[in-house]
Amino acid sequence: MEKEKIAILGGGFGALTAAWHLTATPKLRARYEVEIWQMGWRLGGKCATGRDDRNRILEHGLHFWFGCYDNAWAMLRDVYEEWDRPENCPFKTGLDAFEPQNYTPLWTQTQDDDWGFWDITWPTNVDERGSGDVNLSIRGMLSQLASLLKELLHFAFDDDDDEDHKAVGHQDSDLKSAQKKIITPEGSDTEALEHLRHVREAFAPKRQEGLPIGGLFKDLLHLGATFAAGITWDVLICGKSLDDLNAIEFRHWLKKHGGDPEIIDNTAVVRAIYDCCFWYLEGDHKRPSVGTGTALRVILRILTTYKGSVMYTVKAGMAEAVVAPLYDVLQARGVKFNFFHKTTGLHLDAAENSIAKITIAQQAKTKGPYQATKVIDGVPTWPAHPYWDQLENGEALRDAGVDFENHWSPPYPTKELTLKRGRDFDHVILGIAMGGYKPVNNSEPSIAQELIDQAGPFADMVHNIGLVPTLAAQVWLPETTHELGWDDRPATVSGPERFDIWSDMSQLLPVEGGTGSIHYFCGAYASTAFKEPAHSNAQEKALADVTAQFEAWVADYGTVAWCARAPAPLLPEQTYIRANIDPAECCVGAAAGEVQFRLPADGSGFDNLTLAGCHIRTGLNTTCVESAVMSGMQASRAISGQPRKVVGEHYL
Repeated sequence: MEKEKIAILGGGFGALTAAWHLTATPKLRARYEVEIWQMGWRLGGKCATGRDDRNRILEHGLHFWFGCYDNAWAMLRDVYEEWDRPENCPFKTGLDAFEPQNYTPLWTQTQDDDWGFWDITWPTNVDERGSGDVNLSIRGMLSQLASLLKELLHFAFDDDDDEDHKAVGHQDSDLKSAQKKIITPEGSDTEALEHLRHVREAFAPKRQEGLPIGGLFKDLLHLGATFAAGITWDVLICGKSLDDLNAIEFRHWLKKHGGDPEIIDNTAVVRAIYDCCFWYLEGDHKRPSVGTGTALRVILRILTTYKGSVMYTVKAGMAEAVVAPLYDVLQARGVKFNFFHKTTGLHLDAAENSIAKITIAQQAKTKGPYQATKVIDGVPTWPAHPYWDQLENGEALRDAGVDFENHWSPPYPTKELTLKRGRDFDHVILGIAMGGYKPVNNSEPSIAQELIDQAGPFADMVHNIGLVPTLAAQVWLPETTHELGWDDRPATVSGPERFDIWSDMSQLLPVEGGTGSIHYFCGAYASTAFKEPAHSNAQEKALADVTAQFEAWVADYGTVAWCARAPAPLLPEQTYIRANIDPAECCVGAAAGEVQFRLPADGSGFDNLTLAGCHIRTGLNTTCVESAVMSGMQASRAISGQPRKVVGEHYL
């Protein structure tokens, strides 16, 4: 029997996960022929990684994996079991390639506008990552949330070595008593709701001067009670689904259920989740927006279903520890990869209900089979730039400054290829990030313009979901983490804008072969530069802007983050800075009123087109690895029926 041909467009986590599941068994491999078409020289999408000439890892930004990423952990575990690892690979299993990040101090701003940190150390558990069970009830999750808050209070107020926390604890006996009565919903739903309202009101008006340690705990208790009261009323009593709540913005929803506006608008506790997920319209911190149902799902998943630790940081480049092994396994299974092939058009048949052909620009011709990765000290690595010596006219392309991944690259010659239905593909998986086919200006038609012109659900999704640019910086310092004033590696959010997310990433020193410490920063970037046409210098201007902003940020706040370091300017060779404004590199929004337009993997409206990527409807509905992995699983299932179960897709 002739195999069904599947063309996967794009090489991010959604696309690669689809290929993984479509080839999961010998029976599936006998049924499907899978071919991936990817622009540029590497895989991973927003998680693509490159090594520079100094062997430093260069990322698009800071990437965490949360302990609740059950589908992603399960796939990574299975990839490593199948992977023919390099002999001296430092990672024995996929789970071993990540390090727990339990210490997450929270940036806090005092009433006199000084900055400091509120220490948080997360409790751990013995649950196994990727084990497959996250299906708690609403009441079960509220109970889990109550237990977690109690444990955090225990850490804060029962630590005999922390005099500041002890002092706050002695002053605030109401906080100590809250450990006994916090938001556990007991009795009937209406009784629980009344109890939650009392807890919320108890902590609404009380704010402390100076570094707001006690104040933030009160914020946390007030918000926790408000959060639980809102769910109890809207979901348990009124019978609404979380999807019903996506029309209202999360902060507005908290206020609607009695949350104190001052706390909601200003506390680091709320900012933390918005920062973490880039929930800002076009990256503008003055325009925070997320649908309430999405916010509730994300918060409950992170806080009540994590396994082992709440969060993990990778011990190598994200695309080295995760994507490269997956690439190796897929190649061994017979999946064909076509690097340097950029999709330029999806074209409909005469009936306008299925994809008849795909046009692709061959960006460069290789001298032979392209060797995309190189093993360094047991770790498969990707280069920060193509292996120019493997390309015809590679030296000339390099000297011209060509960037095959960038919308504003200097021009370069291409050759057009046409894939035809029946000859080259039967099914198409559109795994390109939505920014790669969303029309962003009037001068450049979308690669999916024919589909958009049908004015169906696909067009509604593309037009109604926004893009969020981001920025990132990496810093290599000669001082160790301890010499900078920290006893443990911090990872923190809700910092001064715009580099409000920061993590010490010194666990990467062994694979880079360096000394001192490594630090990653990122944040949403208020910019509409992603709308600029290809002939502009948008990327150059954005990079200059972000570089200047980071220099100013370090000058203003560097000695807060690195309290034991002299306030000296960073040298250019100590930093790597990115302005992620390319439409395909932008995150997708989850703003109030947007999530309803997300389509499921099989909901494109075109017979042979399946969708993948963290912009589709997965059950998480926000930009993250887990959502992308879930989308790839759903895309595979839409075509092959496998896998039957996607953990968490019907979560609440």
